[in-house]
Amino acid sequence: MESKDIFFSLGIILSFILGVWNIVNNYRASRRTSFINTVTSERVKWIENLRSSISTFCGLTYTWSMSNLEGSDSEKEVIKEIDKLCHYIRLQLNPSSEAILDRKIESLIIEIPNLTHKIKESELKESLNELVVVSQELLKGEWDKVKQESKQGDLKENEHCFNRIFGKLNNWCLKITSK
Repeated sequence: MESKDIFFSLGIILSFILGVWNIVNNYRASRRTSFINTVTSERVKWIENLRSSISTFCGLTYTWSMSNLEGSDSEKEVIKEIDKLCHYIRLQLNPSSEAILDRKIESLIIEIPNLTHKIKESELKESLNELVVVSQELLKGEWDKVKQESKQGDLKENEHCFNRIFGKLNNWCLKITSK
C-alpha cells in the first residue's frame, strides 16, 4: 500500500468521524433548544401565575380585613376566593423541605388569614409585606434560573462529566472561530 493510499484512507476515516460527530452535535443542539424553549416558556408562565396569585391574595385579604363586609354575601365570596388562592398558591410551590423560600411563603399564606381581625391590623400589614418580599426573592431567583438555563441549557444535565468536556471543547471552538 502506498503512502498516498494511506493518506487518502485516513482522510476518509477522519471525514467519516467528523460527520458522525457533527450529526451527534446537531441532534444534541436540537434537543437542547427544544428543551430550553419549553422549560423557559413554562417557567415564565409559572412566574407570572404565582405573581398574579400572590398579589390577588394580598389585595383581597387586606381589602376584606379593612372592609365592612361582615355577614354579607360579598364577604362569603371574598373568603371563598381567598381560600381558593391559598390552595392554588401552595400547589404552585416546591414541596421540598430544601426550598426555604417556598416553605416561608406557604407558612405566610396559612398564617395571614388568621390575622384579618381589626386588632391584628399591624401584624397583617407586616405579614403581607413579608409575603411580598419573600415572593420577590423567590421570583427573582427563578427568573435568574430562566436566564441561566436559556444560555446554558438544562442546568442539571451539565452535572455529567461528558458535558463538561463537550462544554470546554465547544468554548474552545467558539473562541477560535470568533477570532
